[in-house]
Amino acid sequence: MNRRDFLAQAAAGPLLGASAPAQVHRERRNIVLIYMEQFQHDVASFAGGPAKAPNLEKLAGEAVNFRTACTTTALCTPARAAMFTGRLGHRTACDDNSYVWHSAVTGLDLKQTTLIDWARKKDYFMGYFGKWHLGVDGPIRRGVERHPPAGFDRPPNPGKTPKPDFSLTKPYYEKGRVFAEKPGFYTTAPGTYETSPTHGVARAGVGFLKEAKTTERPFFLMLSFNAVHPPYDVPKPYSDMYDWRSVALPGNVHDSFENKPAYQNDVMWPFHDTGHMSDDDWRRSIAYYQGFVTMLDHALGEVFDALRANGLAENTLVAVLADHGDMNGAHNRFDKGPYSYDEVMRIPLVIRWPGMRQREITRHVHSMDLNQTVVEWAGLEPDAPNVDSRSLAPLIERGDSGWNTPDEALYRYEWYNGLWFGVRAIRTPEFKYCFNPGGIDELYDLRKDPAESTNLIDSPANASVQRRLEDRLLFHLERTNDALVAPRLKDHLTAIRARQTG
Repeated sequence: MNRRDFLAQAAAGPLLGASAPAQVHRERRNIVLIYMEQFQHDVASFAGGPAKAPNLEKLAGEAVNFRTACTTTALCTPARAAMFTGRLGHRTACDDNSYVWHSAVTGLDLKQTTLIDWARKKDYFMGYFGKWHLGVDGPIRRGVERHPPAGFDRPPNPGKTPKPDFSLTKPYYEKGRVFAEKPGFYTTAPGTYETSPTHGVARAGVGFLKEAKTTERPFFLMLSFNAVHPPYDVPKPYSDMYDWRSVALPGNVHDSFENKPAYQNDVMWPFHDTGHMSDDDWRRSIAYYQGFVTMLDHALGEVFDALRANGLAENTLVAVLADHGDMNGAHNRFDKGPYSYDEVMRIPLVIRWPGMRQREITRHVHSMDLNQTVVEWAGLEPDAPNVDSRSLAPLIERGDSGWNTPDEALYRYEWYNGLWFGVRAIRTPEFKYCFNPGGIDELYDLRKDPAESTNLIDSPANASVQRRLEDRLLFHLERTNDALVAPRLKDHLTAIRARQTG
């Protein structure tokens, strides 16, 4: 079957598990794109994790589940910009968070067009609710018709973002004090689920779907949840849903950071300061995080129910993904930072494509590959070429054999809130190599050391593996015109190999 026939059959075929609506607009190719924040790839029950997520389980049971999906960057703005444009940060100038402390980035330039712009040109009925993080009123200025009245990303003092308060963790070091909760890390939020921002985004999505039912136009609904971004402020009953005493700690929680880049221990944001976190603190933090996941799943269930109830499921591509992962105790870190550990690099990615069977995909894909996938589903025409995105349609159609390219993922971490790092990494099923211009490089054997505790860089036993990954990473940087880091890596490798042969 060629790609055109595949797309036509997929659009016309029944959706697994969907109830048959009384009237089906088969000419529509609708889209629901759900973005989650800092969602660990293995935390939820649909991925075998401890956090109950029955609605995601149901979705995964009738969709394509990408088990080794990776983000392009474990930072909100760069990850989102890459997904919406299909272009890496050095092409879009979005390689750092926008409107954050030292960062010079204020958003994605309107000349850098996105899925939103391309869908509007095809007369899609557009709705966007939740987090944007790519500049003031970006979705509105790009033509989204339904959105929050308060708009998006409206800083009170543009260009004057205040320095964060690095003293916020000071009370946690006061001798003799005991904390049942630690604001900034984990705490019980006031109110209920019904008063939470998570429910607010879901409620807006449900309302949009009711309206979409009444129009003949295809629709594109984007829901971007702040869950499960730290701090883990979760209302009852979710805050105490999981018994912290029974929580299993990450195996790398006591990482010594021996033979690793020194900056991985730097406090670059107030809540990078984790010296006060005991094992029990981490257990509590993880328990609150798991409750947050279950609350988010409840909200997603409301959206999925509305899709079915309005007779729209059969013609709607549903994609659920995270911008990146979350540390929450892994390597004794909190939140995220300029490193490439699997806890932040890997993400959940689930796509329900009407008419296609359920599959498990094990080969590496990127979050930004969703861009070209949506383009093909909806017949969009990018006016700014999405050159770094690959279509997932062959994998959806044929499984892992749908691609015949090397099984590897690329990763970058250019800036973190105004601090430059230039990190570039490559991951295969067996190994991960990370080039760090500001510190020692890293090499991990993911089969023997999935916790990435032991850095094997420059070990004679792994010399051939290291050289192959170095060359593969350099190949990809040159292929994507990475003019800043590619020459640095090339000079670095030249110097190393000169010493080895000299």
